[in-house]
Amino acid sequence: MFAALVLLQGCGESVPEVQRFGGITMGSTYEVKFVGPQSLGTVQALVVQELAAFEATFSRWRADSEISRCNRHAGTEPFAVSERFGAVLAQALEIAAATNGAFDPTVAPLTEIYRATKDDPDHRLDEQALAAALPLVDYRRVTVRDGAVHWSREGIQLDLDGIVAGACADAIAARLDQLGVPGYYLDITAEVLCRGEKAPGVPWLIGVRDPHGSPEPATLLPLRNRALCTSGDYSNALVSNGKVFHHVFDPRTGRSADHGAVSVSVLARSAAVADALGTAFLVLGDAETARILPALKGHGELAVYFLCATGEGTLREVKMRWPQ
Repeated sequence: MFAALVLLQGCGESVPEVQRFGGITMGSTYEVKFVGPQSLGTVQALVVQELAAFEATFSRWRADSEISRCNRHAGTEPFAVSERFGAVLAQALEIAAATNGAFDPTVAPLTEIYRATKDDPDHRLDEQALAAALPLVDYRRVTVRDGAVHWSREGIQLDLDGIVAGACADAIAARLDQLGVPGYYLDITAEVLCRGEKAPGVPWLIGVRDPHGSPEPATLLPLRNRALCTSGDYSNALVSNGKVFHHVFDPRTGRSADHGAVSVSVLARSAAVADALGTAFLVLGDAETARILPALKGHGELAVYFLCATGEGTLREVKMRWPQ
């Protein structure tokens, strides 16, 4: 069924119908909206195919996924990988180097400790396990070359969850562009990428979640040909030994940062870049992010929006190149 044109009430101007669909992916949800002459079935089939390919490649919950097989190998001998896997891992390693390890694709041992702590009824952090895991978290011990992953130490485990949703959005966008879809909105596990407009002169309007749970967004912005990814400490948080511990922790210490950043949103051309940098910037905090941001110019035009706790129950906004 081709997209119909819907007549604006009270005028002769017509606008394209926004078609939409969604579902479950990567343990979360996805949503797609688009305008154009392409049929709903064609676009949906393309998106579902790409989502399935990313699940088969990067899901750490599937024993048969490429990343699970790679981690089982986990030796010093090279492990041949697909072009998709190699490209995403190479991008992750590049961002790890650019952020001095605040984002690290070898963080899997710490992720497992976090999950064990969360599942423990008393949320007890195993300090011995943490100390044993830290030496295995080091992006500098992994390289991608000649179609294979190479390790300089046994036992390194990969976790690309901090970049996969964004990379998937980029891959879907590339295919929609090839298909000639003029305007679309992609939300892959809450990582958003938009192209074009939903109607002539009407951009996609995207909100940044209020960490305090208000139904009103913290801020709204029109999104054209950019990705918007947000990382926050308000999900999957727990208290262990009197200290807050959440899923975004510093890979270099295994601890959650205490600089007061509650959430950070990143605008970038690439959703993978925005996704990974959102994680890194939440680890670094606003002051350190401001210091290194000029050095990240190789990753395109970036804009950053922090919400930081003040200690008085309010949030402080910090904007870096953020649209007014």
